[in-house]
Amino acid sequence: MKRPKMSRDSLPWVLFAVCALALLALPVALASVYAPRYGFFRVPFASWFVFGLVGASIALGGTACTVFWWRFRRAGREILDLTKQPLVEDVPAVYGHRRLGRAEFVPLIQILLRRFSDVRYVQVRPLPGGYGGSTTVLAELRRERAGERLPRSFVIKLGDREEMAHERDKYRAYVEWQLTRGAHFVAHAEWEGLAGIAYEFVGLDTDHEVQSFFQFYQGHATVEVSELVGEISSHLERAWYQSGGRVDGVDLCHEYDLLSKKRDQIVERIEGILDKDDAYRRTLTTSEGRTQPILRPSFCAEMDIPWRDPVTFLRMWSELGLRTAVYRSVVHGDLNARNVLIEIGGNGRKYPWFIDFSHTGNGLSGHRSEQMAQEGILIDDQSGHTLRDFCRLEADIKFVLTRLLDEDDLRLVVAFERALMDQELVPDGLPDTPLAIEALTDVRFHKAWHVIKEIRLHAAKYVPVKADLRPFHFSLLHATLPVLYYHSDQFENELCERQQKRYALISAGMLCSQLWPVVNR
Repeated sequence: MKRPKMSRDSLPWVLFAVCALALLALPVALASVYAPRYGFFRVPFASWFVFGLVGASIALGGTACTVFWWRFRRAGREILDLTKQPLVEDVPAVYGHRRLGRAEFVPLIQILLRRFSDVRYVQVRPLPGGYGGSTTVLAELRRERAGERLPRSFVIKLGDREEMAHERDKYRAYVEWQLTRGAHFVAHAEWEGLAGIAYEFVGLDTDHEVQSFFQFYQGHATVEVSELVGEISSHLERAWYQSGGRVDGVDLCHEYDLLSKKRDQIVERIEGILDKDDAYRRTLTTSEGRTQPILRPSFCAEMDIPWRDPVTFLRMWSELGLRTAVYRSVVHGDLNARNVLIEIGGNGRKYPWFIDFSHTGNGLSGHRSEQMAQEGILIDDQSGHTLRDFCRLEADIKFVLTRLLDEDDLRLVVAFERALMDQELVPDGLPDTPLAIEALTDVRFHKAWHVIKEIRLHAAKYVPVKADLRPFHFSLLHATLPVLYYHSDQFENELCERQQKRYALISAGMLCSQLWPVVNR
């Protein structure tokens, strides 16, 4: 006759019962030490009281730990069950989910891909690069967990319910009928306060691979990356930049007012990269009437750079005004190193795709558009400031993809930034032969120079007045300061993050020095 097996659910309670009996026996065991001296039943009451109190305290603590452990196991098992077996016949199992930001994303992925009846398993992996409030993953479909993947790839955006709803609506309004390189919209799903969108790639080749621009930049030669940037820009020019584009007058301080609203967050992150004894901390806490705009952090004190404190610039934002002309069109508005994807076919050909359309139109998220309307700031939700796309991609290359490691790298990259700022944004772009500066002998900065040259070649087309680069500099400042609060996951390691955020602060100070003389003019 077989013995009945003990279930896993009953095991914690058996262990708890054994431990409880052992703990309740503790006072008796302790009292027995004094039994020869006093007699077992004549041990002083105070000792019995202390022994009993200790045993009860330990028993209560053990009970609480057991209850919490049991609840944690039950919650974890519910999520784990989703990944082991499909809930029903048409719901696939998901694995690779441990790298997702939240466990609730697993059922979202299942709902999005449940329509494919021949798919039993979905492998997900994050697509690195860029900054955003949502999670972006690549989903590969399989009939068997260890089997060959099917020739269909999906990129899934996961995040806030309202944000994803705006992205879906803007995809339908601006992308479906204009952008030939927009991934195909498959499904939108909601789960409690979260939502997800699945985009499908054409699957040009069964051996195709999908990478983010972040991955492509790091793994390919300078010429290949530069050519890809040109192809990316040509697709967007045909779809948006030159589609009904026009020149408008605008106040750039209103256009980029979100920076001033992020001031406290920026200051908090600056505090994290300063040395404890840095005199620059005074500018972070001083009142607005006693700002020190020339004060700068000690890590750039010896560098010969133009400087005006970005924090002071943000504090005076409401007093600033900068009317100028900008080139407007139906613009993507969030072209960073994660939202450009490259599909590499078996023949080696590269096909660029675009995701994340939550900012399409005026270049602002849906939430930000509503907020500006409530503040009485007039905006055109059908068009955006074209230059912000190019500046966002340039900022990612400089502050995320160059991978600074030490103080010497920081010194080199400041010289690199000086050389970039000395070059005019003209159709000819940056020199083909980089300037004779030490930084450009390093392959990282040499590569960045040539790729930024390609970006600026296209950006120069959208400066209405060639002698007025203020729209470009404001866009670059708008793309630079947020790097200071980029999440740590976007950087290779903690040391790299620290150096690149220092670089971003220095670059922002240099941009503010150029912008300050021309504001309120």
